[in-house]
Amino acid sequence: MTLFSCSSTTKDTFNSIELVSSKGEKIYINSLNWGVTDDNQITVISTNKERVKERTDTIDVVKGLEPFFYSFKNDSLKLFFSNEATYKLKEDFKTINVSYIVLSAEKYNKIRPKAYNNDGYFSIPRREKIIYPSDMPKAPPAQN
Repeated sequence: MTLFSCSSTTKDTFNSIELVSSKGEKIYINSLNWGVTDDNQITVISTNKERVKERTDTIDVVKGLEPFFYSFKNDSLKLFFSNEATYKLKEDFKTINVSYIVLSAEKYNKIRPKAYNNDGYFSIPRREKIIYPSDMPKAPPAQN
């Protein structure tokens, strides 16, 4: 008889983005990913930088990958959702105003490339720009 033991040595991936208002108020968009490909995610927006560092910290979180896109400008945090707002903050902020904007799937998909490139919009977690070597082969031309 042979026994196999499986143990996971992968660590959870915690991401935190700090947003600071013009008056110095700090809030954080925190997300925690886990699984072999980090395909499980919880996200929270809070004044607590430590929120969702553990999977058991699930109060007032939104579950799922890419729960919303966001933009932050002039003390205004705008959360963009596809078809319905799936997350509502339970915390109030002193100087940062939060707006919930529901877009059609078509409009949401139009801002996706901007969010992925950190071009005025951002995804959760924020994507890092990858700089490929200059001698990297180019993709073949698209065929119709």
